[in-house]
Amino acid sequence: KGAISDKHYLSMGGLFMRNDVIGQASFGHDVILAVGTRLATPQLLDGQKVIQIDIDPEELGRNYSDTYGINADARQTMESIFTALSEKMPARASRRAEIEEAKARRAEAAVTVEPQASLLKAVRNALPDDGILISGMTQLGYYSRGQFPVYEPRTYLTSSYFGNLGFAYPTALGAKVAQPDKAVVALSGDGGFLFNSQELSTAVQHGINAVVIVFNDNAYGNVLRDQVTRFEGRAYGAELHNPDFVKLAEAYGARGVRAHGATELEAALNEALAVDAPTLIEVPVDPMPYPYTL
Repeated sequence: KGAISDKHYLSMGGLFMRNDVIGQASFGHDVILAVGTRLATPQLLDGQKVIQIDIDPEELGRNYSDTYGINADARQTMESIFTALSEKMPARASRRAEIEEAKARRAEAAVTVEPQASLLKAVRNALPDDGILISGMTQLGYYSRGQFPVYEPRTYLTSSYFGNLGFAYPTALGAKVAQPDKAVVALSGDGGFLFNSQELSTAVQHGINAVVIVFNDNAYGNVLRDQVTRFEGRAYGAELHNPDFVKLAEAYGARGVRAHGATELEAALNEALAVDAPTLIEVPVDPMPYPYTL
């Protein structure tokens, strides 16, 4: 995400959902060039041929057998491929119309999930194009992997497969120190935020004006939903007794704001990004639906 701007006509963005038509052979792919990805969801490849470039030889073909592996540095390999193609292949007509048609077909078939879609759109509306988003292990974080447009390199940070609860806010503080002139926003759940809520002290002490949005459903929401829907309602250890997050932020000397719904969230985030002070925005939410479709 961000290697190619999602505003560029050649960018398709990430996979929306597990049934995204772009990942299906019927969409018209002859071959998939996989650069720096372990292909951890091989079921999405639907029998297609893969050329995989990875610096770790153990990753080549590990998750998907129909793979031609290239063990090399991604940048050097891509530059070499580009040079070879430029020298040996004639220029061809623009495929822009074809790509735009493919995007339209994809958009028509896309399934959105609420309230995740509206809340995430509010964040994108408020965050500048070069703003940095830290995608925490929470419903909005999961949904953002496919649905949050990214316009510049290194502006979307995620722990990805590691799945670290609590990493988002400390990572946001580090990103803000590294890029003080950029807006930095962390998406966090209530449970994940409480892993490192004491870092509000760090933010205030050192004047690090990153923003954390805490989506509060008073639970480890992903776990609780699965317990209820997949294990006959046997909820255990997933419900939380939370503090008042606004008061908690204020107790540390940070700004605390509560926003209900997407409209209030967008307004609160616009205000927070204009203030030179660390801010916590609490967004009370009900239990959210599964962020992916099968």
